[in-house]
Amino acid sequence: MALYPPTSELFDNWINNKPESKLELIDGQLVVGNSLTGSRLLLRQILQGWRADAAVALAPTETWFQAIAAGYDLTLPQTDSYLEILNHLGDQLADVEFVAEDLQAGRAEITWAHHRIQQQLTMDSFRLANQVGCESLGRDFVMRLGDNGFTPDLIVYKSQGLNQLFSYFLSGPAELVIEILMPGHKAADRSTKFDYYQAAGVPDYWLVDSESQQVEFYRLVDSQYQRHQPDSDGHYRPSSIPGLAFRPDALWQEDEDYNPLEPKTFKVEQSVEGLQRSQAEAGPQWGSLLFIPNIQPSPVPISFEAYISWCPRAKFEFIAGKPLINSTPGTRNVLAMLLMTIGLESAVKLLPPQAWIEGLRQRLEWEQHDGERKAEWWRLARQAAERLRTHFDLGRLGVIGDLTMPQPLNYWSDITLVYWEKFEESWKAFDVLRDIDPDFRIDLLEFQPEWLTADQLWQIERHLVEL
Repeated sequence: MALYPPTSELFDNWINNKPESKLELIDGQLVVGNSLTGSRLLLRQILQGWRADAAVALAPTETWFQAIAAGYDLTLPQTDSYLEILNHLGDQLADVEFVAEDLQAGRAEITWAHHRIQQQLTMDSFRLANQVGCESLGRDFVMRLGDNGFTPDLIVYKSQGLNQLFSYFLSGPAELVIEILMPGHKAADRSTKFDYYQAAGVPDYWLVDSESQQVEFYRLVDSQYQRHQPDSDGHYRPSSIPGLAFRPDALWQEDEDYNPLEPKTFKVEQSVEGLQRSQAEAGPQWGSLLFIPNIQPSPVPISFEAYISWCPRAKFEFIAGKPLINSTPGTRNVLAMLLMTIGLESAVKLLPPQAWIEGLRQRLEWEQHDGERKAEWWRLARQAAERLRTHFDLGRLGVIGDLTMPQPLNYWSDITLVYWEKFEESWKAFDVLRDIDPDFRIDLLEFQPEWLTADQLWQIERHLVEL
């Protein structure tokens, strides 16, 4: 039995069935594409592309044994030998027939109209928001409401009173939030987010439906949303942003003489003079917390600070036979947060059980030969440092990562070389290093503390080895 689909099938499934590229924190859970079904779907696609080995590396071996036993109603032997436990589980799972879960409800049905409307609203609001004392941001920028992190299709905010701008998120309700409805996921915007935005005090909430070519305008009145209609001239004027008018009919009109440099949907009827762009406050940001995910058999809530620190931009791609969420570290982080959200006991149902046995077997084999593996990695690290000095006359070089730490190397380990000197042609270094060994990833990191993550700084301060 094949444990994983072929690459061609993975690619077709990714193109046709991936969830919407939306990563939000709701009630301590990483919600993908507006639903937990979307979270399960993305987790399965990552596991199929990166293999069970990628997940196995993120939690203790004992935890995986417990999760597999609980998930498949198996027994664990009374022994301290990991290999005996693994063989015992493998024997019990040998004849288990795997039936893939139907996760079609989590897929996105993004249309050209959805993209066009989102782009139109983003461009129009960006051009005019400053004139009415506001600023606007599109997808991927987080709006923090309590301990939740939402990424609306568009927010317009003042960064005063109701909200405060931070480098990586807006704290508090934006004056105006716009969500563009997607077929199959309208309930999330009409119900779930409707309730959260109402409770948090978002003054104006608009729902754009490209299928019916309608815009629903909700205004917060006495802590409750009331639906309003455009004025007699066809424009809607949000109560929270005086001077701004919106013409919904313009969204559905494709004028041949349309000038893309002129706003089509929004217009300013009364401008605010002397507005200065908001200065973002310091706060949690990408990499500001050490990456230590608490992955257990049962779901574990994710804090807002961990979400901001670990969650990458929701850029979903398929590269080299597997999904990529912004970057390799970003994919690892999303995988970890999805495992926290779903729990290992449930996550093990997303792949054939034998895939987990093989992943754990690979981990045990690597750990058994960790001394030999590290010796080889040290040889490669020194060879890379020698090449960098020969080709680019670099002086001080060091290595960080699992190679310099006491724990064994794992699936996500790499060789990271740190340099201190100005290196204007650093991009050329990858060509010099590429042919050392195609199976190893060697990363270069410039020592600029203000741009380094908490993990990188911690490793440099405590575990750097000079080469």
